[in-house]
Amino acid sequence: MRSHPEVSIIIPTYNREKYIRACLDSIFKQKYPHDKIEVLIVDSTATTDNTLKIARKYPVKIIKNPKLLAEPAKSLGIKHATGEFFLYLDSDAELVSDTWLRDMIDPLIENPHLAGSFTKFMVKPTQTAFNRYVSFNSLQLWSMLAYLLPTIEKVTIKKGDRYDIVKINHQYTIPIGMAIFRKKWLDQVAKDPDKFIYVDIAIPIQLAELGHDEFAYVSSAGFYHESRSLFHQLKRERRNVVVTYLPIVGERKFHYVNFNNPIDLLKIIYWIIYVNVLIPSFLVGIYKTIKHRDLAGMYELPANLLLTDYIIWLFLTENNGKELLKNIFLRRPMTLIKSRELDYQSGSKFSL
Repeated sequence: MRSHPEVSIIIPTYNREKYIRACLDSIFKQKYPHDKIEVLIVDSTATTDNTLKIARKYPVKIIKNPKLLAEPAKSLGIKHATGEFFLYLDSDAELVSDTWLRDMIDPLIENPHLAGSFTKFMVKPTQTAFNRYVSFNSLQLWSMLAYLLPTIEKVTIKKGDRYDIVKINHQYTIPIGMAIFRKKWLDQVAKDPDKFIYVDIAIPIQLAELGHDEFAYVSSAGFYHESRSLFHQLKRERRNVVVTYLPIVGERKFHYVNFNNPIDLLKIIYWIIYVNVLIPSFLVGIYKTIKHRDLAGMYELPANLLLTDYIIWLFLTENNGKELLKNIFLRRPMTLIKSRELDYQSGSKFSL
């Protein structure tokens, strides 16, 4: 007889009436006992639209988030979740199939040593062109991040018919964000869930440090992830750099770049030159357009150029960025710089 353990799904929201219905529909169409699905909507107190009115039409629990950012909302989810398994799910994400939960949880039942399971992002024809472009990458990474990190194949240690097994190496690994985790092990690393350093892509590394370093990769399950445009990505990179990276650079568990490693610094310099020459990105854009039969591939050049140069500008103009660059030049270790706690707590400048 098939086992159906309880799973808690945490969805942070802030004015998400445009997306929440599709997200919840994808959950409650699952061929999985609904009494074994706990959905927690963690909604910002600043919400002014119909997000909660729509959400209350489904069997969900509502938790109020006094802050604006998604990170503290996810932390509240850790505190309130009761399931054996735990999933963060963005409000603009959809589970692709009606067997998604079963497909993702089965590997964890079959392999009690696995810390969790994750899947890839898939292209949905109705998405914006930029959304489709970043979804060409299984982890929805734009090209610079894909260049700096290993592929899923490089961290795979065992191939299977229904899923593969990957091994997490904290020094060089893939970013796993929306994933199903074993709650009992998640609780071991989220001892102070009020700190957002414990959520999202840091969790697999923290679990690996405790010896729970293997995950199932269920490529056939899939996410659709909406709400993506190049303008949105520019705003997202600003938040990532200014709020969730620079203030805690010395404490972060997951790094796209090791600034103390000369090889990584050379890779960054090479990338900046590569992007600003323009022609290579243009040619790669043509290749992606042909490969995926989608003109969205031509976003390669503008996305690479604008996002790369914007991040450089942020590092050069933000006080924390200038301090980090000075540390690199003086070959000092990366340490906690200046706290942006006010921005994180209030979310006055950065939204979900």
